[in-house]
Amino acid sequence: MNTMHKHPDRPLFHRWPALGDKLPFIALGEFPTPVDAADQLAKQLDIGSLTIKRDDVSATDYGGNKIRKLEFLLGDARAQGKTHVVTFGGLGSNHAVATSINCKKLGLICGAVLTPEPETEAVKKALKRHKSLGTRIAYSTGYGDVRSSADALAAEFGAEKTYEIPFGGSSAAGALGFVNGALELAAQIEAGELDEPELIYMACGTAGTVAGLALGLDLAGLSSSIEAVLVTPESLNHRDISARLITGATELLTPEVEGLPATAAALARLNLRGDQLGGGYANPTEASVSGAKLWQDITGQPVSMTYTAKAVAGLIADAQAGKLRDKKVMFWNTYNSLP
Repeated sequence: MNTMHKHPDRPLFHRWPALGDKLPFIALGEFPTPVDAADQLAKQLDIGSLTIKRDDVSATDYGGNKIRKLEFLLGDARAQGKTHVVTFGGLGSNHAVATSINCKKLGLICGAVLTPEPETEAVKKALKRHKSLGTRIAYSTGYGDVRSSADALAAEFGAEKTYEIPFGGSSAAGALGFVNGALELAAQIEAGELDEPELIYMACGTAGTVAGLALGLDLAGLSSSIEAVLVTPESLNHRDISARLITGATELLTPEVEGLPATAAALARLNLRGDQLGGGYANPTEASVSGAKLWQDITGQPVSMTYTAKAVAGLIADAQAGKLRDKKVMFWNTYNSLP
């Protein structure tokens, strides 16, 4: 058996060993990620109980939620014999940085098509990191020309040698990373590390994370529902994207996995909400700025103003409305906290 296809630390392959022969995979992260009790924050916000799933420390060099997806995506690239990768993101995209870092570790050449966003200090740091990594960057003027920019990069690399990863790593294969994440959470609950959360709050950009988690929670037999706080425009139609990703991930797991839910059943636990979007992607709101300060002051964990700050704002808004007073709540921290 090709050892690239499985890893003993991943519950997906523990539970269904036959997937080891079917799904390309390469271990990139340090899992399971810890779960912290956030008692002080829960008390301040009048939440029944609050835990934090620490995907911010998912790898030793660069954490965040993208590592789970890249284990399957870059595993697939390697399995197909590709030597180059092209991906997409905003100027400050953590996904693009994570992809480039892990490509470099694996000896793959990385190109990134980057779209405009406000030029913050975080954006400047991301671009500086790309420069140090040697990422081949194509700057696009907006979403309308990303296809032509990606095609030009692939032509430069050699189309037959190039593997394409969509925005946020949100493909059927990428979503499997969060099917794994849900099974990992179930194992931590079973081990007594935490009670099963009733609600899981997380940011939602391209929907791969929340779609994979929704499918995985169903497979794990957990009843948790997901508060997916949108950070990208609702015109993307996140529900349709989530449905496609769940269906695609389900097809990748068939027939080795028993008890696969219908797409509608997995979608039913997903509350996609645009109440914290404000002026749009990467534009902070008053609620996200104040929420980020409270979060950092109490937890000591950094916050992405593009993603996690808006998810924190959603959590705080619900707590202030009295909706979480008796609830067991989890915040899934998807932002890298490493230097």
